[in-house]
Amino acid sequence: MMDRNALVPVMAVAIVNGIFSPWVLAVFVLYPIWYPFWAPPYSQAVYMVSALILSTLTVMISGVPAALYERFAPDGSGKVAAAIWLGCALLLTLPAVPNALRALGFGG
Repeated sequence: MMDRNALVPVMAVAIVNGIFSPWVLAVFVLYPIWYPFWAPPYSQAVYMVSALILSTLTVMISGVPAALYERFAPDGSGKVAAAIWLGCALLLTLPAVPNALRALGFGG
């Protein structure tokens, strides 16, 4: 069984992906499909929920290989599953790295 504290770095990476990913624009543009009709469509609120959706998808998608490892590995080590989960989250966050570096002042 995986330690619950192993989820903290995965969530931090997913938050970075949610904020800086180039895919957040696609989720933002498609807001009429998923945004509730009763909520006021303020652009800041739509962007915040778009980033939250992308962060949640990062956690969910990157957790699939870790769950498969825990299910099918003979010993099912929790530390290895946590490392797989973090590695997959980092892999999904690679497209967001240039935008994050630009926001920190390191990009051109």
